[in-house]
Amino acid sequence: MSNSYKRSITLFLAILVLSLASIACSSDSDSNSTEDIAAANYETCEGFVTAENLGGGVDTTGLVDRAKILSIASIPGLADSGATANCLIEVFRTVDGSDTPAPGDSITLSLVKFETREVALNLFNSTLAAAILTGEQVGDLAEIRQEVVGEDSYLMDVKAGGIGAIVVFVSGSTFISMSSTADDQSNALLDGQQLVESAQGVQSRLR
Repeated sequence: MSNSYKRSITLFLAILVLSLASIACSSDSDSNSTEDIAAANYETCEGFVTAENLGGGVDTTGLVDRAKILSIASIPGLADSGATANCLIEVFRTVDGSDTPAPGDSITLSLVKFETREVALNLFNSTLAAAILTGEQVGDLAEIRQEVVGEDSYLMDVKAGGIGAIVVFVSGSTFISMSSTADDQSNALLDGQQLVESAQGVQSRLR
């Protein structure tokens, strides 16, 4: 992998991580895989996606899910931006029965709800610009498709081991990112198109 490629991927991921600043908090959450939750709820972060409603045509055997309410105040600048809810949900198969997602066998959904749609759109436009720049520098290894989940959405699918795909979109005043990370052999729980289909299901449960 060339240094230019690494810098491009790092740039995009850095902007997204700064936007969300939440992935590192996911390992200590509670499992809700056995619950059949009818409606998505920002107060509990449950119902947006579960092992049962993941979609995308994936085999749900052995999948578990866990939802985490993330503190807005703990993330610099997030409270000042008018964020009112911050959720992180994972759906994954485990490593040896532990609570650790198996490489290439998990998805992560992050939702940040703001007071206004304008803030969510500004965040979306920043990540889209970073994705386009990364795509231009990476070339054929990166596929970027816009309007995959409504007007303000895009898919970025990096066809290289250990990267995977991400769908980013805005629904109302909520900024959503949903990623399916690949392992070193480019295996992923959901490929790019399946991830889009799963994200469309998430959108249908937003309110």
